[in-house]
Amino acid sequence: MFSTFSSSPAMSVASSVRRSVDRRSARRARARWCGVGRAPRVKSSISSSANGGESSSSSFEPYSFFNLATAEFPSTWREPRTKVKYTDSALDLAIMAWFMRKIGMAINAPPPGKVSYEEFIALCFLQMKGRDAVGMGDVTSGVIRSLVPPGGNAAFKVLFPLNKFSCELNASITKIVFAWMVGPMEVEQTTENDLGMEMASKVHIKKCRWLQESGCTAMCVNMCKCATQEVFTNDFGLPLTIKPNFEDKSCDFYFGLTPPPIENDEALLFGCNAACATAASPGVADTPCHKLRPYQGPPV
Repeated sequence: MFSTFSSSPAMSVASSVRRSVDRRSARRARARWCGVGRAPRVKSSISSSANGGESSSSSFEPYSFFNLATAEFPSTWREPRTKVKYTDSALDLAIMAWFMRKIGMAINAPPPGKVSYEEFIALCFLQMKGRDAVGMGDVTSGVIRSLVPPGGNAAFKVLFPLNKFSCELNASITKIVFAWMVGPMEVEQTTENDLGMEMASKVHIKKCRWLQESGCTAMCVNMCKCATQEVFTNDFGLPLTIKPNFEDKSCDFYFGLTPPPIENDEALLFGCNAACATAASPGVADTPCHKLRPYQGPPV
């Protein structure tokens, strides 16, 4: 939802990201030439329990702008109920405050007493209150569009037409700009795109922080997936398909892949999560979340 910080970050960050990618490629090439392996990206720690019987290990991964934020991955982090722990940087908190102010203005809510991820989630639940699926997404779409300067959509279409470079660059930008909200991400190769070619246009979110902390299926689908797909595909002209995994809380962004009509998207079939404060009938088979629009079947 925040990867469109505005078209201006897409323009201003683009050149720096590209230079960074070039420098990393050069370093990897020198390492291969010298026979040196790639440096590890994470640090691990092992702690023993008080009774001395068992030990647990965690991996710490820096991420977001300038790698100033840190995520702690327990050894069991892939399990659905295990949470990744985050330490926000001052820069991420500043961006969070700015985004929260935008949401508050859109829904006429007073600013929170403090800036924290918990307060951000509380504000997102407030955004849902009294709105249907379309209304929830409209607020998010409006917030994203408010970040785009006049003429930004047209400029984006000129700078980022549908091609390999545009898809790969936006994937690299998303990994940095969107991280404060969802946590660490990886850019991966994929052939799932409208061009039918292999390229690094897939962004894999290891375990979405937003979904982990809210536990809300509708918040994910209505306020992130639908809204972000709509703005990128319709406003910016760069197709984007988002595929959340409600089982392990991972998610994949596919730049350059046109999404199906939302009424035909299988994401509408997922039910409520028991961890959600507004859940109804969680765990009941074949019962979609009550805050999603009706699923009309696969595309014809």
